[in-house]
Amino acid sequence: LLTGVGGFFLGILLYSFSGFGWFGISYALLISALFFILWTQKKEATHLTVGVLALGILLGALRTELVPKTLPDEFQSMVSSERTIEGRVVADPDIRENNQRLTVELKGEKANTNVLVVAPLFPKVSYGETVRATGALALPEPFETTGGRVFCYDRFLAKDGVFMMLEQASLEVVAPRSGIFFEARGALSDFKFEGMRALAAALPEPQASLAGGLILGGKQGLGKELLQDFITSGLVHIVVLSGYNVMIVADAVFRVFGLLSKQWAAGFAVATIFSFVLAAGAGAASIRAGIMAAIALYGRATGRTYDAFRALLVAGVAMLLWNPLVLAYDPGFQLSFIATLGLILGAPLTERWFAFIPLKFLREIVSSTVAAQIAVLPLLLYQNGLLSLVALPANVLVLPFVPLAMLLSAIAGAAGLLLPSVAPYLGFPAHVALSYITGVVEIAANVPFAAISLPSFPFALVVVTYAALGVLVVRLRAERSVARTLPS
Repeated sequence: LLTGVGGFFLGILLYSFSGFGWFGISYALLISALFFILWTQKKEATHLTVGVLALGILLGALRTELVPKTLPDEFQSMVSSERTIEGRVVADPDIRENNQRLTVELKGEKANTNVLVVAPLFPKVSYGETVRATGALALPEPFETTGGRVFCYDRFLAKDGVFMMLEQASLEVVAPRSGIFFEARGALSDFKFEGMRALAAALPEPQASLAGGLILGGKQGLGKELLQDFITSGLVHIVVLSGYNVMIVADAVFRVFGLLSKQWAAGFAVATIFSFVLAAGAGAASIRAGIMAAIALYGRATGRTYDAFRALLVAGVAMLLWNPLVLAYDPGFQLSFIATLGLILGAPLTERWFAFIPLKFLREIVSSTVAAQIAVLPLLLYQNGLLSLVALPANVLVLPFVPLAMLLSAIAGAAGLLLPSVAPYLGFPAHVALSYITGVVEIAANVPFAAISLPSFPFALVVVTYAALGVLVVRLRAERSVARTLPS
């Protein structure tokens, strides 16, 4: 299983960066067939391993080949010209401080593509509505970030099928949403934005926006300075509806349906979780956590053992079968997957380092935070070069209060929706909990040398670092297994 999944991931990466074409795919097929034939003859495990690895590479490359990676020829003539386009909004509007960003599906005679439309905040647009936008169409381009790094913005958008941009567009809504799918999906999107407005009625800023990030996945309104403080303190993951938040919701939902039979409770819980993930924008981290939560709930309902490592592999493969480009071009997927892998494999190893901490829940938080931080550090250094020196104490101080803050924020949102006149009073407990979190974030981020910006971190060094970490984890787990088998 591990060899096949590893080959599948490797095939996607190789094809994403090199595009070796049908010749390379045919070569992988030949190698796989050859070693499977050798295995049938000699029954040697090495032949089977190489055959499975080559087959995984073949499947990963083949799946990536079938995904559009460039602008269809039919739309090439539209680039670098003033155009008026009309299409349906196929993703939640991304509301920024000064504009809104809409993913609009543009249909042609032979192909379809998506356009990122950057328009003023008004008129307000909802998911599934048809809009008409006028402006200059252009191809997305990479841009330079801190430390001389280049962010491949064109490839980041390509993973969502977006190959053109229409900036400073004039916009009008020409038709409401229609169709069962768009009505249902649009209702979930509307629920998110109604929830944000309800939180704004119950809480002041930036607490309202933080509450929205915790329970609805929206971080608008935090402001650039506070958002940067969350990044510096290593706590931005709680603002963008990470897997941690989704697992808290999953556990709470299962408890709510606990009076039903396990099968019915799991079914309702899974439906609720995926509705919640969709309403929050279906980010890579929340989808991954939603799939793992669904597997865990299925295990509870059927009495089967839940293996978190295998559940992570299943979630990763399922997401890459749907969209293989997220592996190479979506930082959210990369960080979420690596952090979860670090928690699963590393937390049991690091927990013994903190045996001196008397409280079990605090010991688990510290060991999990250390394991996750070690796991994502090489990737973070490659992506942005920011090394947070306060991430560990900040996470230890904040994470125990996140479930309480989410619960109180949900109560405040319900009050803002149903009882807006008294919502500020009912939202006061949430205000206190959220103010504590923002206070810790601001203090941690303003500690001298809270974070260090490092120069360019070569990708080859990332590979070497993860290889070394892999060897270390294997050795430590082996030592742990031996220690368990020895008589006390």
